[in-house]
Amino acid sequence: MFRRQLLRTAGAVLAAVLAAAGVQVATGATASAAVRTVYYDASRAGEFRTNFDQAAQIWNSQVSSMRLVPGTPASVTIYVDSGWPRAQVTGLGSGRIWMGWTAVNQGYDRTRIASHEFGHILGLPDRRTGLCSDLMSGSSAPVSCRNAYPSSAEASRVNQLFGGSLAAPAARSYTWSGGADAEGDVTPFVVGGRPATENYPWMVYVSGCTGTLIKANWAVTARHCPTPSSVRVGSINRTSGGTVVRVTRAVNHPSIDVKLLQLASSVSYAPAPIPTTSGAVGTATRIIGWGQTCPTRGCGGAPTVAHELDTSIVSDSRCIGINGPYEICTNNTNGNSGACYGDSGGPQVRRINGAWYLIGATSRSGNNNSTCATGPSIYGDLPSIRSWINTQVGGLPS
Repeated sequence: MFRRQLLRTAGAVLAAVLAAAGVQVATGATASAAVRTVYYDASRAGEFRTNFDQAAQIWNSQVSSMRLVPGTPASVTIYVDSGWPRAQVTGLGSGRIWMGWTAVNQGYDRTRIASHEFGHILGLPDRRTGLCSDLMSGSSAPVSCRNAYPSSAEASRVNQLFGGSLAAPAARSYTWSGGADAEGDVTPFVVGGRPATENYPWMVYVSGCTGTLIKANWAVTARHCPTPSSVRVGSINRTSGGTVVRVTRAVNHPSIDVKLLQLASSVSYAPAPIPTTSGAVGTATRIIGWGQTCPTRGCGGAPTVAHELDTSIVSDSRCIGINGPYEICTNNTNGNSGACYGDSGGPQVRRINGAWYLIGATSRSGNNNSTCATGPSIYGDLPSIRSWINTQVGGLPS
């Protein structure tokens, strides 16, 4: 009995020492892991302080390896200014956050922003998937998005980081607007392909992105691409040929990385038809786009003539963070060829009865690797949203 009492006393002393060091220890028969407390100071956040307190409660309800607690000594300091929301991460669980009025004035949800910026402090990078269900999709999700909760994958990663099973990320900065500091802007181009072998009449050059003509006065591209003032339609050469047409309106899909562009006038080029289904796993496809043809960011410029690559549809299980019913996981041919930086929105097509049909729009990497073609790529599944497209454009060609 004396021995058991001694063990309990020693355990209590150890818990007190750890608590003094800022570590909470779970107690009881089922306790198995330490819980780290991350203290934050929102006293400089003005009217947004409540939003950060709400965001902290959300994170605390979703993860088990750490707790966000207001107090001192704070390892996270929160400010407010007139710019974009941003985070400067100095280490796992430490850094500075700015709640910027620019995003708030544009209608973005305050608590979602706060929770998103906390996510950076907790080790998560931007992943501009365009999905409201992904907290770290940030500004790529619709302005109407109110979700302030991390996805199960995001919460799991935080648990792994604070649990020690994943290496802590390096210090860096992030900006809500998706500018130069944002990590998630993986805008793919074709690596390991070849110059286009056909004069695809439905190709559309979208000022650094790629698109596809789907009706005489409508094109489709990626939602995260900036809306251009004009596009070049009907040429595989991004600098000449075809017709340059002014863009009058953009319509974003509410849940995936797809954007429709309405043209000021109709063009005479044949649009790419969208079938009713994209195809089963193993379906042969082709991806086409302009841009960087080497795998690392900034390693080369965009080619003048679009490149193409023959590939195929693979199982959704090979793509991280895919929205299965509405996105396509596309193979990296031979393990070293696929989509890369600069060609977001570009077409994925398949042959049906000898003709090319449009099934996908390039979205992002499928393995979260910044080096292109090291894993499959994710494409918006256009047949899955065909009825929505049909409504927006006033009827697709039959």
